[in-house]
Amino acid sequence: MPGVELHRDSSSTRGLTLNSILGIGSESVGAMAEVLLLPSLILAFFVAELTPSYVTIGLAPAVAISLWTLARVPARLLTASRRRQQPWAFGAALIRAGAVAVLAIVTIRIDPAGLTQSGRPLLLTFFLCLMVFTLAAGFGSVPTEALLRSTIRGEEWAVFVRRRSIATLLLCVVAALIVYRLLGASALGFPGNYGRLFLAATVCLIAAAMFVAATREPSLPAATYGPALLSPRALIKPLDDYRFRRFLLFRVLLSLTTAIDPFLFLYAVTRLGVPATAIGGYAIAGVLGWVAAAPIWIVLERRRGPRAVLQSGAVLRLIAPAFALVLPQIAGVAQFRARFPDNSLTVALFGLGFVAIGAALAAQARGNGVYLDALSPRTLAPAYSGLSNGVLAAVAFAPVLGGFLLQRTSFEILFGLVIAIGLAAVFAGGALINVSTRFRDPSDGTTPRFGPNRTPLPSRV
Repeated sequence: MPGVELHRDSSSTRGLTLNSILGIGSESVGAMAEVLLLPSLILAFFVAELTPSYVTIGLAPAVAISLWTLARVPARLLTASRRRQQPWAFGAALIRAGAVAVLAIVTIRIDPAGLTQSGRPLLLTFFLCLMVFTLAAGFGSVPTEALLRSTIRGEEWAVFVRRRSIATLLLCVVAALIVYRLLGASALGFPGNYGRLFLAATVCLIAAAMFVAATREPSLPAATYGPALLSPRALIKPLDDYRFRRFLLFRVLLSLTTAIDPFLFLYAVTRLGVPATAIGGYAIAGVLGWVAAAPIWIVLERRRGPRAVLQSGAVLRLIAPAFALVLPQIAGVAQFRARFPDNSLTVALFGLGFVAIGAALAAQARGNGVYLDALSPRTLAPAYSGLSNGVLAAVAFAPVLGGFLLQRTSFEILFGLVIAIGLAAVFAGGALINVSTRFRDPSDGTTPRFGPNRTPLPSRV
């Protein structure tokens, strides 16, 4: 009978429960893959093993962040008017899994003895695969979000978000432990250790794609029109709002502090004597920083508003470069060296910087979307979001600028400059206007996004 299929999709508790499970699976396993591919830590150090160029090292997180953001623009234009979102989400998931699979196969097959000759081709393959992966991930995030919204009943959404958050946090910790195992002291040598790490990420991405493919998408009428293209005048309209100008200045300054992120671990290895095998421990530190801070930001945002959360995140951003400048002086004291000859305390103290970075990312994930949603008028929300994302996509190349500066000066000058910018970001956060949150999506800031920059999460540890 006509309408039977629609009735089954809309009323079947079993089907809705299955979609919730599949949604939790796809999102949490996808986040697990992102932890395995942290651009500013794992991918940056992978590039550092292949080239001495700081600019090239900084290019890894820059590409990951900027292309993810830009890919969402054509995704909104192409998928908004489509009857079904599942094929788009599944296709993008397969492409990103394929890109990482190619990288894993190429990396595993390379003979470490011939790395001198194969290093440049591997580096080129890495960046090509990274671009494909990032573009597919950014593009696919739009239909995936729409698919989740259409397949999970409104009254179940809050429960779904809570369960997704718990599963995601647990799997992110598991992913950090995998990094510790594959890149630790007992792991294979380079590049085989990274090849197996990329293979683990591929398995996660394939699983996420299968979860998307198994989702039961309801039959919905096709939209009669897609999102209208914003005219240049409409796109710059938010600049007339002084509140938005302050917010954009704060976001730009805070994003500029990421210029040091891909070089922190390299600095620890070359200047502090931290073993390269400690990279897994620092990945765990970043994830645990996020996990521990996320509930704190939720409480703070509800009591004091998103401005307090954003400014607190800016303060935490100062810890990593400050530790980088102070620790060499502490480690050089004779009494310190005599008490800790194995350098273990230096390794542990430097890890606190990554804990702070993870906590700062959680603060931005919680505060950015809520603040911008409360700030922008409903009719101009696409312009506010589009202009903000466009500017931040350009600022995402701050690590490249950091690498350029590092090649001509020193770590100390770069860290000192970033501290000065970070202090400016703290004051800019204090100048933000307190806004009342008219509406809060239950999913805002609850799901970690460590990979290429997602809304609302910025870049990674």
